[in-house]
Amino acid sequence: MRQRNLDVLIVYGDRESAAPAPFCVDHYFTNDRLGSVVIFYQDNDPVVVTFAPMMIADHMQAALRGDNQWLSPSQIMVGKTGRNIGALLREMNVPAAAQIGVIGLEPYPPFYFDGAMPFNTLTGIKEAYPQAAILPVYRDFFVRASVKSEEELAHIRHAAAIGEAMSEAMRVTAVPGNSEADIAAAVTATCLSAGGFTAEILMGSGPEYIGWGQPAWQYRSQKPREIERGDIVLSEIFALYGMYETQHQAAVAVGNIHPQLEKAAQVARECYDIGVSYLKEGVTFGEVVDEMEKPLLASGGWHVHPLIHSINPYGPIGFGTAPGIESLPLVSRYRKVERLPNPGRELVLKAGMSFAFEPNCAFGYHLCNLGGTVIVGKNGGIELNDNSTRLMRADL
Repeated sequence: MRQRNLDVLIVYGDRESAAPAPFCVDHYFTNDRLGSVVIFYQDNDPVVVTFAPMMIADHMQAALRGDNQWLSPSQIMVGKTGRNIGALLREMNVPAAAQIGVIGLEPYPPFYFDGAMPFNTLTGIKEAYPQAAILPVYRDFFVRASVKSEEELAHIRHAAAIGEAMSEAMRVTAVPGNSEADIAAAVTATCLSAGGFTAEILMGSGPEYIGWGQPAWQYRSQKPREIERGDIVLSEIFALYGMYETQHQAAVAVGNIHPQLEKAAQVARECYDIGVSYLKEGVTFGEVVDEMEKPLLASGGWHVHPLIHSINPYGPIGFGTAPGIESLPLVSRYRKVERLPNPGRELVLKAGMSFAFEPNCAFGYHLCNLGGTVIVGKNGGIELNDNSTRLMRADL
C-alpha cells in the first residue's frame, strides 16, 4: 500500500467451492471461511465483509472450541455488496478522492479473464466514491505472496503427499470393469480421509481422448464410462491442505495402449524434465516455457492445456507456441477457436515459488499428459511428486 500510495486496499474473495482455480485471495489475509471482501484502510486492522451470517456462526463456533483465529468479532460484518462496501468506506472516513487498490479486477486465468469482482460490486463502490482512483493491484500482491516461507512450503509438501496418494488410488482403481465414477470416488475419498480438501477431478478415458475438463457425466445425464483394456485414463487431481494447493496430472495405461499414446507420454516427460531443470531463481517464466515446449515442437504434436502455470497463488500461465486443437480437422465445424493468452512471461522466478507442471502432447486423437507440483529452487526445480510425473500402469 505504501509503495503504490494507496489509502485503501480492497481484496475481493470469490464464493467458496468455486473450484478449480478458486479466486480465494481473501483467505490469505483471514485464515477463515472463503468468500469475503477484506478491506484495509491506512494502518488500521482490516475489516472483513462476508456473504452471510453463517460465516459469523462458524467464527463463533471456532472461538468456543479454541481454534487459532486471526480475526476478532469486531472486524467482521455481513453485507458483501458494492453498496455496503461503499457505505463502510464512508463510515471509515476514507477521503472522497482516495487511492483505492483492488485485488480482483485483473485477468486471472483460467476462468476470470475479465477479473473476479462482479460488475455490480465495483459499480457500487464507484457510485459511493466517484472521485476515487481505483487501481488494479493483483500483480503487486502476486509478486509478494508467491514466494513461500518454510512454514508455507511445509503445507505445500503435505498437500503434495496427499496428491501422490490420490494418484496411486487412481492407478489402482483404473481397471476394466470399474467406471470413471469409481475412480473419482476413490481419488476423492483418499484426499478427504487424509484430512485434505479437493473440489473435483478433471478426467477422461478411452483408447483415444482429446478433451479436457470434468467428465461429461458430471454435467450431462449420461452413464459414467466403464474402463476397458487398451484405455488411457487421464486426470488432473487437485490436493489442498490449509488452502495450499498442489496439482497432479495422473495418467494410467490400462494394458497395451496405442503406440501414439506411448510416444505422447514420452514427449510429455521430456518437456517435464527440461522444465524442472530450468525452474530456477533468476530466469524468467517465459524462458522456462520456451525451453519446456521444445520437445513438443520437435515432435510435431499438439497440446490441449497449459504446459505449466503458477499456483499459490495463480498467475503466470504457459501455453507456449505449439499447436492446439485448431490443428484438428474437426475444428472447421466450429464458429471460432482462438488461443488463450500467456500472461506473466516477464516474471523473474524466485526460490520458493510453486508451479503446477502439466506437460501434454497429442498425435491425432491420442493425448497424454503428466506432471506434478514443482518448487523454484536456487539451481533447479524441487520436485514434490513422482508417480504422476510419468505414465503409470494399471495392475491387471
